[in-house]
Amino acid sequence: MKKLLSLTLALMLVLSLTACGGSEDKPAQTGAAGGTAAGGETEAKDGTESQGEAGTPKKGGTINVGLNSAPISENVWCQNDLNSATIMELVCPHFVAMDENGVKYDYLNEPVQVNEDCTVWTITMKEGLCWNDGTPVSADDLLFTAEYGTSHHIGFFDSYFALVDFEASKVVDERTVEFHLTSGNVNFWNGAGYWIPIMRKSEWESVEDPTTYDYSGAGYGPYYVSEWVDGEYVVLSRNPYFTLENDGQGALLDEIVFRVYTDENAMILALQNGEVDVCANFLSASSVTQLQNNPEYLIESVPSLGYAFISFSQTNDLLTEVKIRQAIAMCVNRDALVNVAFAGAATAMETPISPVYTEFVKSNITQPAYDTAAAGTLLEEAGYKDTDGDGIRETADGKKLSFTIMYKSTLANVDGVMSILQAGMKEAGIELVLQPVDAATFSANVTQGHKYDISYSSWGTIDDVDTTLLTCFGIGQTLNFMEFNSQEQEDLLLAMQGETDYEKRVEMLDQWQTWFVENLPTCHLLVPNNTYVTNTTKFGGWAICPGNYGYMDCPNFVNVYAK
Repeated sequence: MKKLLSLTLALMLVLSLTACGGSEDKPAQTGAAGGTAAGGETEAKDGTESQGEAGTPKKGGTINVGLNSAPISENVWCQNDLNSATIMELVCPHFVAMDENGVKYDYLNEPVQVNEDCTVWTITMKEGLCWNDGTPVSADDLLFTAEYGTSHHIGFFDSYFALVDFEASKVVDERTVEFHLTSGNVNFWNGAGYWIPIMRKSEWESVEDPTTYDYSGAGYGPYYVSEWVDGEYVVLSRNPYFTLENDGQGALLDEIVFRVYTDENAMILALQNGEVDVCANFLSASSVTQLQNNPEYLIESVPSLGYAFISFSQTNDLLTEVKIRQAIAMCVNRDALVNVAFAGAATAMETPISPVYTEFVKSNITQPAYDTAAAGTLLEEAGYKDTDGDGIRETADGKKLSFTIMYKSTLANVDGVMSILQAGMKEAGIELVLQPVDAATFSANVTQGHKYDISYSSWGTIDDVDTTLLTCFGIGQTLNFMEFNSQEQEDLLLAMQGETDYEKRVEMLDQWQTWFVENLPTCHLLVPNNTYVTNTTKFGGWAICPGNYGYMDCPNFVNVYAK
């Protein structure tokens, strides 16, 4: 059966509508009829018997999970690989999670305390949180994580902890840290808690180069890494000291085996053959079509909180020309991308902000519309002409408007996307050379190395958009791999973070959107519906929520059990 979860934006934006509230306690689940389930019997989402109907699901069992490509490493603090992050979400889960309505809540910490101007944040970890050897996760671990990551400038730490004054910040007690910020940030813990897992101080404090460190696999979540064989499989074993779920039982399954496949087709074949029980990655439209008529499969979709986009590397002199970027944007046929490449399972993204966040796109500030003739005219007027008749425009000194687009070959629907992008640009006299690569190569050349012309990729989640765009576009930020560095943009994005008045933040966000469409550091394409599949024959207790992890999201997966 296929079930599409509808997200209500009023709920999705609860945190953005408050000034300094931090994330919330996990809300009671609301049923379809609007009633609140505060206890007693509930119906499981996959149609299986719930705990209230059939007693407590049994503990034990091993589940096999399919991956469409090899994860890079356990060291998710230093890289941005979705498959690695999906595995480590169950090993070192994030302290702030997201519920089925897209609302963030405090998962592994008590409700945060924050002062009026959002410069002092007090974070208290929940009691009983332990590493898999029984050692408690301490406030020292939390404060160390923030300081170590920023001092070594790894991963996304500068994006979320750069404002922390570590001389003023302190450990209050064994579970509590008081973070002092040099200026206010209304979504400090919403971002940091949602994106940065905790490091174990005793393991990391002696590591001089964290980017090359081979992490031990120790976990404070429901599992820890017991075996990792690069390119083949990863085994997670149950952490007996994780007792924060299921009335102290923690996770119900004893073992998870992530099995690596070469691509989505191989992963889907493994599901059909019974080699795996669930797919960790979201599916292409063609895979959904193959599976949707089999009653054994539970297929669910959630609108992505991220989006698909192309980025322009400013290391290529031609792409520093705004008219060339504008022309490329005019060659993007979003309707074809949505209706053909994604078979309707997506929404066109005309605005710089995802249309999922309706409150932030009311101004309807749009990117250049699809018009290849206008793109050709713009290039012609700028002096880019096809002088030799090969269909590719050239600069005055004969340099052709030919760009290589790098992308992960495993991305859903990517072949269709590339055909549409390539055809549109050809009509305007731009050559787009396709370069599909694996995840490790993409990371090395795009997100880490910045050695590319154009890239195509998809953000899993862009959250708290009224304060966190700095992480994607700020000067020197990890996700600014196009190296588009603008002080005007930087100042505006920084000002948003400290503005506690919501309406003023919306106005500032509109200013940024106006700047974006004039400069086009990137070009945003569409918001996909992320669709996931699991076989319900052997396992029950499935649930899904927006975000990056599908059925493998930690707060939900701990309830999965062997039938």
